[in-house]
Amino acid sequence: MKLFKRMNKIELLHSKRAALLGFFTYMLITAINYFSYLLINKDLFSPPIIFWSGIAVFFGYDTFLNLKEKRGDQDSDG
Repeated sequence: MKLFKRMNKIELLHSKRAALLGFFTYMLITAINYFSYLLINKDLFSPPIIFWSGIAVFFGYDTFLNLKEKRGDQDSDG
């Protein structure tokens, strides 16, 4: 019994793109947080906000790309 289905090549590509965007989100928010600490001696974002923003960007962008791909497949079938 499989818990998860295997990803096809397109889904794997979408996942890699989403992971890259999530990583860049982490880096951008961390840099903003660091520079705000240097300028005003106060963190702009809390660590949970930084963590959940990267996770949300990853899953959101991955879902967006997969839905866009499926919608494109349905349009070409019709």
